[in-house]
Amino acid sequence: MVFEINLLENASGEDLDDLAARVPNCRAYAVATNLGFGGGHNFLARETDAQYLLILNPDVEFLFPDTVQRLLLPVASVDRVKVAGPKLLTASGLVQPYDHGRLHGLRAEIALNGGHSYWRETAVRQEVAWVSGAAMLVERAAFTALGGFDEKLFLYKEDEDLCLRLREAGGTVIYEPAAAVRHHGSVVADHHAELAVASSYYFAKHFDDERSRRMFAAVHRSLAYVHL
Repeated sequence: MVFEINLLENASGEDLDDLAARVPNCRAYAVATNLGFGGGHNFLARETDAQYLLILNPDVEFLFPDTVQRLLLPVASVDRVKVAGPKLLTASGLVQPYDHGRLHGLRAEIALNGGHSYWRETAVRQEVAWVSGAAMLVERAAFTALGGFDEKLFLYKEDEDLCLRLREAGGTVIYEPAAAVRHHGSVVADHHAELAVASSYYFAKHFDDERSRRMFAAVHRSLAYVHL
């Protein structure tokens, strides 16, 4: 497998030149202003002509040598599949909630119509609404055709937004739990404040009927207390 590693020093002050010099096929870039998660990955996507992009957070750890192959298989072998994401594990080895959002079923439909997600642990590869941007493999042509990540989403919801737009364009998103990645989950911002801002923008972008969205969101929250 031919690959390249592209790193971005996203105005953090770190020096990645030594790492790039020591690791084969690795290049490091630096920007003076923090571009955000989506903006940073859009920058790196413009610097490569690779057919597939493996988008990774700096706080993920591969556990098995065939992880990339497991993610690449569904995307490379089925035309309509544009994205694949792995199972995310916490530092303690537990499955990380919301490493994907379900697409099929009543609970999933209600959640999605409310601008939210329904998650349930699974060991079965399946079509989903979205996979986490902490680790996702995406077809570069599909990614660039949509303009990449929406840079108005500085942090949070950018993975949901990208996957939604890919599905609206006719693509499929796959969750592949046979590929497992440890996500250490470093905190890089005020979670609640950033999520509130991102959610507000995401809702306004994708939901014309705010009253209907709020109704579905209320049902979604209520169902969280119902054991089905």
